[in-house]
Amino acid sequence: MQKSDKITVEQRIKDIATMLINGNMREFIILHCSENWNIGERQADKYIERAKSLVEKSIKRKVEYDYAKAVRRYEDLYRLSVEKKDFKTALSVNKELTTLQGLYKQEIEHSGEIKFICSIPN
Repeated sequence: MQKSDKITVEQRIKDIATMLINGNMREFIILHCSENWNIGERQADKYIERAKSLVEKSIKRKVEYDYAKAVRRYEDLYRLSVEKKDFKTALSVNKELTTLQGLYKQEIEHSGEIKFICSIPN
């Protein structure tokens, strides 16, 4: 059996990533790999792992981009609010920004006790 070239392997991994995103089960992907590319279960599992990693990296980049965009918008709104001496809005924007960054401690009343929730590690 001839080894696949790098471009072919990368295209197969992209195809499997699309299948994962579309919710296809492992068994279906392995069958697809066997029927279309004549590869066994072990090699298909390697492709699936690489495809999962590709999807995770893509999602992480998207989240980081969206986070940076949101921070920039809040910072612009905060700056404009201060320039207009609208300190109430500036304070509100600052609170939203710190919440987005995980710095704001939110008080929640539950069972008569106040608990503090914060995403900052101890």
